[in-house]
Amino acid sequence: MEDNPAHSARPSLPPPPPFPWQLWAIAGVVFAFLWWSAVETGVNWEAFREGFPELGEYFGRLLPTSENPWPLDYLPLIQEKLIETIKIALGASIIGSALALPFALLGARNLAAGKWVYNLGRGFLNLVRTIPDLILATLLAAVFGIGPVAGLLALTVFTFGIVAKLLCDTIETIDPGPMESVTAAGGSYLERALYAAFPQVAPDFTAYSLYAFEVNVRAAAVLGLVGAGGIGANLQQSISFMNYSRVGLIIFVTFIVVLIIDTFSTWLRSRLV
Repeated sequence: MEDNPAHSARPSLPPPPPFPWQLWAIAGVVFAFLWWSAVETGVNWEAFREGFPELGEYFGRLLPTSENPWPLDYLPLIQEKLIETIKIALGASIIGSALALPFALLGARNLAAGKWVYNLGRGFLNLVRTIPDLILATLLAAVFGIGPVAGLLALTVFTFGIVAKLLCDTIETIDPGPMESVTAAGGSYLERALYAAFPQVAPDFTAYSLYAFEVNVRAAAVLGLVGAGGIGANLQQSISFMNYSRVGLIIFVTFIVVLIIDTFSTWLRSRLV
């Protein structure tokens, strides 16, 4: 009896993949590290279990009810403070990004005038990004007084740090061909930066600036808690007086505004890059 051709031509099954011992070992190490961190920091799981229902109860107070509706007459003040928050975020994004551009063009490894310039620039960026924006806003509020100026300056420094860092990393990965061509034609250092490097990273620079604006809108709302202007001051006041209906309304309106800004910025960045 002849063998079935279809049966004889059937390909053999590939061998099963080897067991991923390395991945399981890495997962075990990560889990052990997390467990050790929880033990060393004194995490109280019993308090977490008992407090979790209270967390849901607290957030339930923020929702409008027939007995405690949201005070819609408070909306005009929320609108005014949210506009101030957006102004702070927008101003800080524009100024910080504008300051970050020349620094990045001069501080990237493939554009830096020397190794010491590169190390000095990177060290300065690390220093700027080390200071939390909330701490910086607190210090600036003590210097310049309560108001939006402190928030604007704090977020300007924050924007400068994040945009300059991202842009420096991007410049270091660009095609070196255009820079070599400008150098071969006798172009100066500044001409290499402006005519060879910047055109390659211009869309990324715009995307990074828009991303910084997204982050700054949320950060500006938080900075108001330390007197740096914006909606955060009203939120802190409402929390202090335990006016939960007003807190819920502020959070809801802020969420809608941030969602709209994030959606538009994400769409715009996707069109640019």
